Amino acid sequence: MEAATDRRRGYLHEDFRIFHLKDADATRVDYHYHEFHKLVLLLSGTVTYFIEDISYTLKPGDLLVVPRGVIHKPLISTGEDYERYVIWATPDFLARSSRPDQELSNVFDRPTGSHLLSLSPTARLDLMQQLTRIEQSARSGDFAAPLLTENLFSIFMISVNRLFLQKSSAALSPVPDDKTRAICRFIDEHLSRDLSVERLSSVFYTSRYHLMRTFKAQTGQTLHQYITRRRILKAAELISNGTPVAKAASACGYEDYSAFLRAFKSIFKVTPKHFTSSGGTADIEHE
Repeated sequence: MEAATDRRRGYLHEDFRIFHLKDADATRVDYHYHEFHKLVLLLSGTVTYFIEDISYTLKPGDLLVVPRGVIHKPLISTGEDYERYVIWATPDFLARSSRPDQELSNVFDRPTGSHLLSLSPTARLDLMQQLTRIEQSARSGDFAAPLLTENLFSIFMISVNRLFLQKSSAALSPVPDDKTRAICRFIDEHLSRDLSVERLSSVFYTSRYHLMRTFKAQTGQTLHQYITRRRILKAAELISNGTPVAKAASACGYEDYSAFLRAFKSIFKVTPKHFTSSGGTADIEHE
């Protein structure tokens, strides 16, 4: 884990990174997304996170999870110190550190609406101490320090998962099963192709009604919402890398340009032109 000096903001080149941040002045951050998972542990101040269509007002001791590819932005209150830990982790690292039926990414697979957890003082202190040990290990230069750092981070993620599971777990919808995960992967790999319910039900040998009902129950999103968001996120990535807007829309399955503009603005709250002029995700640091 390297020090947070990479100025290509919003990009994660390691398995994970930890930021301990304290600001006196509020910074305006627009809607954006990351290609990695994120955790925010608030220590002081007040911030409201808008995660897609839901808002969460955090108080000190709250832990927020933001899955990869989810549109979000913070609204930071002025006039008080804003101190927090921000933790980034790649899906690949969490997968490598997991075991069957013991996925460390489960905490990020919870349905929409269950991103926030209020910690007890004891749990908050325990997570802070774990983060301190991870940072100390990464800086130590001792024998096998990188290996120990990875193991400590895996233990941290186990602790986070356990805390969320303890939070009235019976009331939470189940995490996506293997078929639903396979459907999500298929969608992500075929964004330019026909992704109608009829097509997907044919590929996965299930009725369209069962597919739609199960997908919504296990992801918290309708099939249409998931496809739209994944297509727009991919288009935003292409636009950020210099692809003309119309070509990006076509590459992501939009034959009707006006439909693409409506979908893009509904998610990012700005037009593709404004998104390009503001630098897209490249202007996002930490948040």
